[in-house]
Amino acid sequence: MRTLVKFCGLTRVEDILSAAAAGADYLGFVLVPGSLRCLDQAQLPALLAAVPAGLPTVFVTADLPLPELQRLIAAFRPAVVQLHGQESPDYARAIRGAAVWKAVPLTRPQQIEQFAGFPAEYLVADAARGGSGRCCDWELAAQLADRRKIFLAGGLGPGNAAAALRCCPAAGIDACSGIERSPGQKDPEKMRLFMRAVRSDDILSSEVQKVQSGEQL
Repeated sequence: MRTLVKFCGLTRVEDILSAAAAGADYLGFVLVPGSLRCLDQAQLPALLAAVPAGLPTVFVTADLPLPELQRLIAAFRPAVVQLHGQESPDYARAIRGAAVWKAVPLTRPQQIEQFAGFPAEYLVADAARGGSGRCCDWELAAQLADRRKIFLAGGLGPGNAAAALRCCPAAGIDACSGIERSPGQKDPEKMRLFMRAVRSDDILSSEVQKVQSGEQL
């Protein structure tokens, strides 16, 4: 299985181009006030103009009034909105014009059942506070991945991406602070190494599956 990769918290044209060149599947833009990587909407046109055709964009928001979120979608046409606040299932169901992902902070086993039914294309398993650079609980994330398609997020970089995916068979993996030189400034080499780690794990997983399939025969 090919793991999807999202590089998030992009704030500069050069980082968008480096992320695309590295092979990212999704490009993430943070629109949450207080985040170190928060963008003003006035910055979006120039940044989005640099996104290669066909490469999906993800807008990370938190607790926006629904009409404001719909205006944002209509104006900038992101492929995905990723909800990081206290948004309800009804709020998520009402969104039009973009796919919905929901960030879920995993800190205790009871949350698996709580989040498993949320109406979103993907759940993004993160630490207690998104953007903190802290790893989420990979074992809890693995339990959630048994129930739903998830992206694994939180404190992931070139040095731990493969280990995280071996612990949690996520559909995708989300990197932000772990591929930076400083908040909001990505490191092209870290992005390249991150992709190499993920794709190497994909190859290993594929080989293991082939061996297991042969044993079953």
